[in-house]
Amino acid sequence: MTTSPLPGEFEFSDDDLALFGRVERVSDPGELIAAIPALLGFHPSNSVVALSLMGASASTLGPVMRHDYFPSVTGKPARQMSAALRQFAAVCDGEGARAVVLVVITDCSTAETLIDETIELAEVFEDMLGGTCVDLADVLCTAAIESGQPWTSVTRSIHRGTLPDPASSSVAAAQVLGGRVIRRSREELVRWVHGAARNHDAIARLIASRRESSEYSGGSGRDAAVQRRVDLVLEHVRRVEAGTYYPDPQECADLVVALTDVHVRDVVLGLAITSVAAHAEQLWLVLTHEVPSPERAWPATLLGFFAYVRGDGPLAGVALSAALSADSEHTLAGLLDLSLQSGVHPDGIRDLAAVGLSIGESLGIAGLPPALPCGS
Repeated sequence: MTTSPLPGEFEFSDDDLALFGRVERVSDPGELIAAIPALLGFHPSNSVVALSLMGASASTLGPVMRHDYFPSVTGKPARQMSAALRQFAAVCDGEGARAVVLVVITDCSTAETLIDETIELAEVFEDMLGGTCVDLADVLCTAAIESGQPWTSVTRSIHRGTLPDPASSSVAAAQVLGGRVIRRSREELVRWVHGAARNHDAIARLIASRRESSEYSGGSGRDAAVQRRVDLVLEHVRRVEAGTYYPDPQECADLVVALTDVHVRDVVLGLAITSVAAHAEQLWLVLTHEVPSPERAWPATLLGFFAYVRGDGPLAGVALSAALSADSEHTLAGLLDLSLQSGVHPDGIRDLAAVGLSIGESLGIAGLPPALPCGS
């Protein structure tokens, strides 16, 4: 089984739309903290967030990372916190960040306890950054990211303020205009991905019957079978694009059996860099809701992959976790999850989508949309 070093606790986000050029002028610590829900796509609680700063003047926001917060043990950061801080430092160094801001978000028993624990983390993190070219620009803490909540900076001298309304931040406005939903918590994001099972038993029976049929045996020739299955997927993506659509149990079974053909899976990975990416991602979400385990791992992996390619690390992490819960041996889900936890940049994952389109071309698959230029 492939597992990540920080399963279910670490998220890495690098959404170019949100993070590069959108927030270059967010310099007030309170505004920066208030922007975090928009950057992650949800309101984090009991979390430690690292915001990397890029460019010669360290004025452009780069990758944003989040990890569950664990309180100190006997005056030292918990083991999980030390591991998370090392990961933050490694990602910042690997991405060429000039500086990093660390934000602790947790509701301690007293404000003094929160400040003391944040200072402990700051000292450990600064030591970890000592072997890199990354400066620790600031370390901030707050009990919650809500309007009017006090925040404190613990670097050099104690500095305090109050948070503005996160929903009114310029970053939140940019994200909402771009179509991104900002959820109230990570738990809400998890519920959204998992959905509510309605037809698992019926779909499981349909999947079993289709696996037994000659139609899915591959006996009629691999290339022709792959073409038929890719055509089926593209037809349903077009139906999503056309408007209100929800596949029935038979269609769900047909689709997931098609996707369990690794040749089909590899080809449809390429859709992540085409004009139909958003519609395909909606289809993967529906199938993740409707399809039972272990087959659920296939659409959930595609959902995670598509989110990863566009830089939505939190959604990618939740989707890949769902995939591995459905099938702990799913190879691609495990590799993608490990890449995400290790902070591999979305550009490296995007290359897999380009390979998918190349595989489609080599197999002579017709009807695939062309790749969009990078940055589109």
